[in-house]
Amino acid sequence: MPTVLYAYDPLDRLIQTAGIRRFYNSSRMTTEIEGTVQRSVFQVGDHVLAEGGAGGSNLLATDLQRSVLHTVNPDKTQPIAYNVYGHRPAESGVASVLGFNGERADPVTGHYLLGNGYRAFNPVLMRFNSPDSWSPFGRGGVNAYGYCGGNPGNYSDPSGHLFVWARNAINAVMKRKTTVVDSAGEYWSSAYAQDNVVYENIKKIQSGVYVADEIHKIDGLPARRLVIDAHGIKQGYPLSGRRVLSNKKMLDLLRKNKVDVANYNSVHMISCFSAVRGKHSLSAKISLKYKVPTTAYMKVVAVGLGPKDIWRQETRAISWLERGMTEVRSATFLRSNGVDVSDKDFFPVVFNG
Repeated sequence: MPTVLYAYDPLDRLIQTAGIRRFYNSSRMTTEIEGTVQRSVFQVGDHVLAEGGAGGSNLLATDLQRSVLHTVNPDKTQPIAYNVYGHRPAESGVASVLGFNGERADPVTGHYLLGNGYRAFNPVLMRFNSPDSWSPFGRGGVNAYGYCGGNPGNYSDPSGHLFVWARNAINAVMKRKTTVVDSAGEYWSSAYAQDNVVYENIKKIQSGVYVADEIHKIDGLPARRLVIDAHGIKQGYPLSGRRVLSNKKMLDLLRKNKVDVANYNSVHMISCFSAVRGKHSLSAKISLKYKVPTTAYMKVVAVGLGPKDIWRQETRAISWLERGMTEVRSATFLRSNGVDVSDKDFFPVVFNG
């Protein structure tokens, strides 16, 4: 059997295999070149729209998990089918560069090299070929080889490290109205629909309590959201170590650390159960006091890498962290995937004071 070499760039992204070179825009593959043949993929945000090359161009029809289901050109429309774990027969003759969950299948093995080459997922065996470096004690979970907790219909694993709730489930939740909290308006889906979340000015303001500036856009213009990251208890209070923080203590803590909420367009409380106390919750008080929309949660919520995680992993300037999926240029700058919901029955609530 001939040997196949896999080459990676300094960001741990797969850039060449079996004579095929890959090119990226951030963490997304944009172009493949094999000899004189070039194929490029056109994507906007999370949406895969088209691909083109010397042989012509195709429009791509995808589902909400980015799986390519149809290729369309003036001559024909070609459907693509997968099983629930992403396997499709080799004889299907599908020419699409991207496939299941918008991932590129390895041309040699047919496996999906998730995390831009970090780990190979085998859709036939329905598991990874190698263990996760975050398992069994980290966020990767106890099963170092398992894929999406055995639930690929509702979850995906773009990083190869930990699975996240699929966008179709998130969108379904975002369309609901809350009846739990009177002051809550519609869910603010823009907080979750971003490709990347950029954090600046990450601070540890007390044991277990972190704040950061999240940079995003509103109507195409730069905006700044205050992110408060802390553990929360079922009674709706944030924790500092083992101490419960009242609304007054938390507001005093922000003030003491010169965090002026009035300077932000909105606030995001990454804290479990942070909305269960309704109009008496810290989130509602912040919204009422500073007249800013504040997002909080009725149940459990987690992020793949939030301000708290980044601070704990590295508090000095470093070059890179994680394989091509998360870019960290210093302890105060993060680019990562968006919110990872760990409870399918979570309820995000936006208070509009």
